[in-house]
Amino acid sequence: MGETRTLREAIIYNDLAGIVGYDHVSRDEVTKQAYVSDLSWLGRTWPRRGWPTVKPDFIVWPETTEQVSQILQLANVHKIPVIPYCGGAGVQGGTVPLYGGIILDVKRLNRVLKIDERNLTVTTQAGVIGQDLEWALNAKGYTYAHIPQSSYCSGIGGFLAARSAGVLSTKYGKIAHMVLGMEVVLPTGKIIRTKPVPETAAGPYLNHLFLGSEGTLGVITEATLAIHPMPEERRFRGIQFPSLHTAMEGARKILRRGLRPAAMRASDEMEGQVLYKQEGSLMILCFDGFKELVDLEEGEAIEISKAEGGVDLGPEPGERWWKHRYTIAYPTDKGGLAALGPDTLVVGGVIDTAGSFDYLEAVHEEMGKAVNRIRGSIFLAHFSHWYKTGGMMYPYVLNTSAKSEEEMVDLHFKLQRAAVGAILKLGGTINHHHGIGLTLGGFMKDEFGAGFGTLQDIKRTLDPNNIMNPGKLGFEGR
Repeated sequence: MGETRTLREAIIYNDLAGIVGYDHVSRDEVTKQAYVSDLSWLGRTWPRRGWPTVKPDFIVWPETTEQVSQILQLANVHKIPVIPYCGGAGVQGGTVPLYGGIILDVKRLNRVLKIDERNLTVTTQAGVIGQDLEWALNAKGYTYAHIPQSSYCSGIGGFLAARSAGVLSTKYGKIAHMVLGMEVVLPTGKIIRTKPVPETAAGPYLNHLFLGSEGTLGVITEATLAIHPMPEERRFRGIQFPSLHTAMEGARKILRRGLRPAAMRASDEMEGQVLYKQEGSLMILCFDGFKELVDLEEGEAIEISKAEGGVDLGPEPGERWWKHRYTIAYPTDKGGLAALGPDTLVVGGVIDTAGSFDYLEAVHEEMGKAVNRIRGSIFLAHFSHWYKTGGMMYPYVLNTSAKSEEEMVDLHFKLQRAAVGAILKLGGTINHHHGIGLTLGGFMKDEFGAGFGTLQDIKRTLDPNNIMNPGKLGFEGR
């Protein structure tokens, strides 16, 4: 048990225990150390190298929405920060406790409350891990079709708070397109619910105030999501295009035709070489649905691709990608990125951006030039979430040139600024599905322009004591 250094800490600890019980609040130093970071590059690098980190003061595991409300009310009394937390798999520093405070871990809010088979919805608490929800639905013949890389270690609340996207989003949408209604505890402790209806014109849509808010405007405790019958068929295809441009044209025309592949992933030439040992641009296609629909969409997509110079490689490349989709280091554990060694500096992989088809090709060129000006950089990217009006680019930067730990950190920020600078220059968005957290907060004023002041006003109104995850999304610290 950690040492209580002040009377205030003793009071807060025992008040928290009064809400959730002593078994569900901790001030143990080892437990606190487990919550100092996330899976962002800095979050992983800092504690591993023994550099100083800020620990939370308390970890608390509520079981009910009412307990969450009481914790926030207590935090307002003591003016202590609260950081909502679930799986800890974020990659933008969104749960790093910059100012100590209370980590509010929602994993005990872990019940799937109702599967409504007639109306195709599921109501779930926010602490349910994504894959657990998927398995519960699969057992009844359904899917919510949200399958991100972190499906086994991230919770529903985290998906909503960061506007997550899964690998099947081109057909099924991002998590923000799946949610119908939510229960949210506001920073003051007030509990609100939005109606789980298919659509509404009753004023501004409150759901979208909390989607993407990353714990800065409250705690999402429950959600109702749309679900789907399990597809009768899931079929994969690999298409080898002569260049990224021809692959992008193929993608644009596939969507223009009205086709809705569940997944469509196009690598640039460099990623094709590094990950797949192939020339040109490899596109992976996945089709979901009943057999006749899959036959039609697959056939049309192949014909469109061939017209752009694509070569049909059959199902094997897509099936291999699906099997290994939770790791980027394939085809073997010794191949791909893993071959570069454990000390390789990999930064910029979560500076995903979205925009029009014209923008995507332009930002790929501009960002590549910008980061390659920095000594020792290798730039590669893929495009994997699509809309009729455009899509998303997911870039990586590989760099092994740092000669010291200090230079390594500085290099991380230099590469990040170069990449985001290209995005802002061309008018795209600075993130598509990983959120902002800590690492991109400094660019929010450029992203929103004058509108960022409105966001700040909303934050101050809802959270007058600035207790909710301070210092994230570019909002004020403590």
